[in-house]
Amino acid sequence: MRKLALFSLFALFLFSCGNNPKGQEESATAAPETEALVYSVDELYENAADVVDKEVIVKGTVMHVCQHGGQRCFLMGSNEEINIRIEAGEKIGAFSQEQMGSELEIIGILKEVKTEADAHNPGEHETDAEAEENTEVAQAHKIIAESQDKADIVYFIEGVKVKEMK
Repeated sequence: MRKLALFSLFALFLFSCGNNPKGQEESATAAPETEALVYSVDELYENAADVVDKEVIVKGTVMHVCQHGGQRCFLMGSNEEINIRIEAGEKIGAFSQEQMGSELEIIGILKEVKTEADAHNPGEHETDAEAEENTEVAQAHKIIAESQDKADIVYFIEGVKVKEMK
């Protein structure tokens, strides 16, 4: 009986030493997750050029929700002049009028759009022969091309997830 008890104790010891769950091993060797940086609207504009087409988290107060289906809302920065448009998209669905004045945290992709003049592509609508014949159009295209450096850039966020702050 004593031999059986000693053998059971030995087997239990071996079993417990080699039975380390995989989750514990992975968490010990995996790099710790870094907490995502949450931008205010003002901070987002300060860093916008660096985070275009990347996932960002922005936090702000809802100053407007579009009344036609709630497909977009605007988060306000330090004043009403500083705001960013949030497109709800398929993942968020829609914003509600009840969210006006509330604090939201939006996860989404920051997108950049240049002004209409900058988006125009000279020669898009005509062949080279037609452009040569029409010097007035060619001159207009030259002016548009020169204004590309002066074009205004507008930023917006394609929303992926929304979290209402309380």
